[in-house]
Amino acid sequence: MNSRTLVGLMLVGLLGPASADDHEHHGSVCRAPEFHGSVCAMEAEAQVALVGCIQEHLDEATATKLNTVKERLECDQLHCVFQKMCERNQGTLEHSGNEFFTDAEKEAFRNAISACRETVLHA
Repeated sequence: MNSRTLVGLMLVGLLGPASADDHEHHGSVCRAPEFHGSVCAMEAEAQVALVGCIQEHLDEATATKLNTVKERLECDQLHCVFQKMCERNQGTLEHSGNEFFTDAEKEAFRNAISACRETVLHA
């Protein structure tokens, strides 16, 4: 599995399960399709690559919140945020994002992921 695929898997863990065949709606939020697996199972290098791409596409408020969560979790690097969230939730990020991020912030992550999708899958 290449690092781009692994980065895609990280996105699933952050944003919840997704289906490649259809969009799953929860309220007014549509989850991004085409990513399968767990961020928690990804190698650190893939997490770092994903976080780098996401950071470039987040609005200032959401990026600031991500940095606040980084400090709250006592992380030196942003990919550590994902690692710590995995640890707190027995190897999954499915619900841990709810503890740290609002629905609007999670939507900003989804938008960043959409912007990173081609890079992640084809880099």
